[in-house]
Amino acid sequence: MKLIISFIFVNLFIFITTLSLLSAASSIIYDSTGNKLLRGIPYYILPLLRGSGGGLTLSQNTKDACPLNVTKESFEVNNGAPFTFNPIILDEEIIRGAYPVSIEADVVNPCHGSNIWKVTTATATKDDDDDLLTNIKHKKKKDGDKEVVSVQIVTTGGEFNKPESCFQVVEDDVMPGLQSYQIQHCPFKCGTTSTDLTCYNVGVVRDADGKGYLGRTDAIFPVVFTNYLRASIQLSTKVSTSSQPGKLMRSK
Repeated sequence: MKLIISFIFVNLFIFITTLSLLSAASSIIYDSTGNKLLRGIPYYILPLLRGSGGGLTLSQNTKDACPLNVTKESFEVNNGAPFTFNPIILDEEIIRGAYPVSIEADVVNPCHGSNIWKVTTATATKDDDDDLLTNIKHKKKKDGDKEVVSVQIVTTGGEFNKPESCFQVVEDDVMPGLQSYQIQHCPFKCGTTSTDLTCYNVGVVRDADGKGYLGRTDAIFPVVFTNYLRASIQLSTKVSTSSQPGKLMRSK
């Protein structure tokens, strides 16, 4: 009986705490054109700072490796893959700051599994100067290797309303006057009885070749969201306009 009462108390505590956190931070999240971020609409997730590479995408660490890793495009001209945001606790169509959401890639998955993000523990080696992701999965320590550490990276294969797939978007003020956001992993806000009310920044960790993987990190990673459909229409319009014979003749 005491065990049941304790379980109910813990769940009630988490429920009340979560609701108070949500009500305290109900700011609306906006895309790069000033429109509200909406449930189920695909967006590119791009770095705020120019010159730091392209947007987030999916990739395989090795051929036929599953699930897919969430990685960062090396070149700024590459927007990456589109992702959707889906609120979990409240029946919301608008994405709000500090509300728990699942994030899902809006692309065909060669692994034939879920496209929902989840935080996964991976094996890595610790560099002398920086913590770099040099071994992603299933790499055993060899003689002469550096210290092996665990790294929390983001992959596909997650489930809706599960702690490992629970994220939130919050505003940051890294550059005053420029609206940008930080994605965080918040396990306690989804389907758990944990009393650890901690959210973790999600940023970029790099391997020895400079490839960027999305993972939990102490560093900030300011991002903006660009509507995928609108960006695709604009690109199609530019291509169509530039290919018109009249335009080509006038440019001579």
